Amino acid sequence: MISTKIKEIIEEQGRTQLWVISKMNEANPKLNMDRVKFSAIVTNRRKMTGDELLAFCKATEINPDVFIS
Repeated sequence: MISTKIKEIIEEQGRTQLWVISKMNEANPKLNMDRVKFSAIVTNRRKMTGDELLAFCKATEINPDVFIS
């Protein structure tokens, strides 16, 4: 599940959701990611778009392949 993997990555890196959101918006300013949207993704109440996933990967410097299993 993507939400579980996102939580794991954030925790492993010692990041906060606010930090990740900020970096995602730097990677793709058109996202307009905010706390409500990101929280909904992390709690599996909202699906993550492809653009959001790529921005998350850029923000956390991970390969998108970690989500393929």
